[in-house]
Amino acid sequence: MSAKGSPNAGITFNDLAASAAASMDTRPVPTVRAYSMPLTRTDLPDKVRAVLDQHAPLEEPPQQGRTSRVAFALDVDGSPAVIKCSAGRDLEVIRREYHALCVLHPLGVPVPAPLVFVERLTATGVEAWLVMQRIPGTTLEAALRTERDPTRRTSLLTELGRLLAGLHATPLPPGFGCDDWLDSALGLATSLNPAVDATRLEILRGERPSAMATCLIHGDLFLDNVMTAAGRVTGFIDWAFAASGDPRYDVAVATQGMSSSDLKAFLKGYGPSGALTPQETAFFTGVALLW
Repeated sequence: MSAKGSPNAGITFNDLAASAAASMDTRPVPTVRAYSMPLTRTDLPDKVRAVLDQHAPLEEPPQQGRTSRVAFALDVDGSPAVIKCSAGRDLEVIRREYHALCVLHPLGVPVPAPLVFVERLTATGVEAWLVMQRIPGTTLEAALRTERDPTRRTSLLTELGRLLAGLHATPLPPGFGCDDWLDSALGLATSLNPAVDATRLEILRGERPSAMATCLIHGDLFLDNVMTAAGRVTGFIDWAFAASGDPRYDVAVATQGMSSSDLKAFLKGYGPSGALTPQETAFFTGVALLW
């Protein structure tokens, strides 16, 4: 239902979600961006250098992050590692990710192990550094883009569903998350994206779906945050938005745009509770489009 008495009465979130998706800018990302500069060893704080192999080069990933500068490296044991550096409003994102890794890794959740976290004051303000284990492989988004063998494709998507169901079944750590996930998510979206459309926020709040028991969610499970290697799903990355939340959000984000055969393979692993209604899919995808 749209909010009564508002200038948007009669507009449903399905309308806005379709409009937002249709109007998304699909042009190539400009070369110059806030986090486009590659990291070098001279950039690194001493505590970051201390956990890295000093002789291995830093490698720039195929695509830099939207909320941090990123580099691949080796830790002191020669194992793959990831370095992230964030500043400004993105400090909250990297702090949240470090907290999530510290809480979830000991529980056996498929997250990278955190190695070190450092904040320091620079001439331009505070910056935060996170070094974590790197989950090797390629993203599921990239794997599916090139995988045409139906059996291997089905296997990957079924395993994604199984791992996500396992995440949602993980007991919530004490004190993790908040009482109202949706209000928290909308508030966080506003703080990280000041240009967010107030009309969309109003309609989202008015079209909240029926309540469902909350669980541990990833909170950003686009397929480029799912890692694969040797035909297996090996883990999830980018945990800044992990929370006690609605499992339908993860399902909607992970399955958006899937063909009926791909969705069937996913549900084989996740289970029948992952079969969302069109209204649920539109609502939770709409929340994701705020970021």
